[in-house]
Amino acid sequence: MNRQVLVILVGMWLFWLGLAPQAPAEAPRSQTEPASPTPAEATPQTRAEAAPMSLNLKEALRLAWKANPDLRVSRLEVLIADQEIVRARSAFLPKVRSEVNQTIYDLGTLIQVKGGPAGGVSFPTTNNNFWTSRVTVDQTVFNFWGNSSRYQAAILGKVATRLDTAQTQNNIFLMVCQGYFRVLRGEKLVQVARQEIEQLSDQLYDAQNLYEFGLTTYNDVLQAEVALADAKQRLITAKNDVINAKSALNKLIGLPIPAPITLAEESELAAPQLKLAAAADLALDQRPDLRAATQRIEQGEKQVTQVRSQHFPRFYAQAGHFWQQNDAWVHDSQWFAILGFQWNLFTGLDTHAQVRQAQEKVEQLKIRRQDISDQVRLDVQDAYLALQETAERIQVTEKAVAQGKENLRLNRERYQEQVGTATEVVDASTLLTRTRVNYFNATYDHQLAKAQFLWALGAINNLLPEGEGKNAP
Repeated sequence: MNRQVLVILVGMWLFWLGLAPQAPAEAPRSQTEPASPTPAEATPQTRAEAAPMSLNLKEALRLAWKANPDLRVSRLEVLIADQEIVRARSAFLPKVRSEVNQTIYDLGTLIQVKGGPAGGVSFPTTNNNFWTSRVTVDQTVFNFWGNSSRYQAAILGKVATRLDTAQTQNNIFLMVCQGYFRVLRGEKLVQVARQEIEQLSDQLYDAQNLYEFGLTTYNDVLQAEVALADAKQRLITAKNDVINAKSALNKLIGLPIPAPITLAEESELAAPQLKLAAAADLALDQRPDLRAATQRIEQGEKQVTQVRSQHFPRFYAQAGHFWQQNDAWVHDSQWFAILGFQWNLFTGLDTHAQVRQAQEKVEQLKIRRQDISDQVRLDVQDAYLALQETAERIQVTEKAVAQGKENLRLNRERYQEQVGTATEVVDASTLLTRTRVNYFNATYDHQLAKAQFLWALGAINNLLPEGEGKNAP
């Protein structure tokens, strides 16, 4: 009997296994089919590799204007300054206060009236448990221009903050231009390094052929191989420099650090044709940082007036309603109006110290403004001289590149004809490479000088497309 029960239980267990749902078998993956990344694996780097971007200078500036974190933080400073105006304006409006409380005494407040046959009588003036409510409207009538000075200082502060944001934008734009042209220069230097490798590879080929025919020693081959190895190392370094320059530019314009970008040559960047004195005058008139310094001085003077008003009384008007739960009073609800003034007669010289602090801050701002004015003149002069210097360097190095090419060609022919040495060919190749590097350095230094000159004038903001980036008032 036990054996039959065991057989039945085993049969039922096998039947239950047959009815249990089975997980579908995973289809075999083709060995050539790549595994698609999961959403967690889709890193910014993989997304960047799938979406290369081609940019010109204006597009790079537009991206920086929208996404640069320093510029975004600076714009928030403008919003903060705007709320300071709201706070200052609130001083002109009445202050409405409301208060409700419950008071509990062990005994109600009593008042005693002396005299009479019993020596006096006492009677309550409050309950021992009562509610009180009070609503008041307080309006400052006049406080010797304290509120108006604060409001005017807040407006000047917002203007100065907007100018600070404009200067921050100009600084970011200069950094974008510098990063942009460093990338382009780096790519040209990579090209120069490859040309040098080609030149030295040709020299190595000539040296090996002449050595095989017994016309030269093996030293020429070794010399060419060493020079070629050095050129390959310079190519590796130049490529890494381009990668780092692109990463730095991506950070400035708000792209992922590893995002691949291709930059177009910039031919529209032009500096105004101005004499040095005229350029300095223009910069003094429109540089945002200098204009912001002027606004800060005016703001500081208003703050002096605001603090000085604490020496004088504050005239105010107050009205409201008072209610108290009190069985002893005939009227537990009262309306009232007050016209008065408050005057801090002595504050331990605190107000006097605040006035002196505000005055000394104004002196600080004036000194700082003069320093900024001198720095603006120096910035314009540096950029102006850099423009002239780089323009002259371009002319000199452009001619030197042509001479270097001809020098290399002649030395190679002399070496092939066995009237020159391998050292002369290697030296000629090195000289040509150096002249090419100098030419591209001069070319992109000239572009950088243009951007620097526009920044010094406070006009680099004009590189943005129309309708964007107008932060200055």
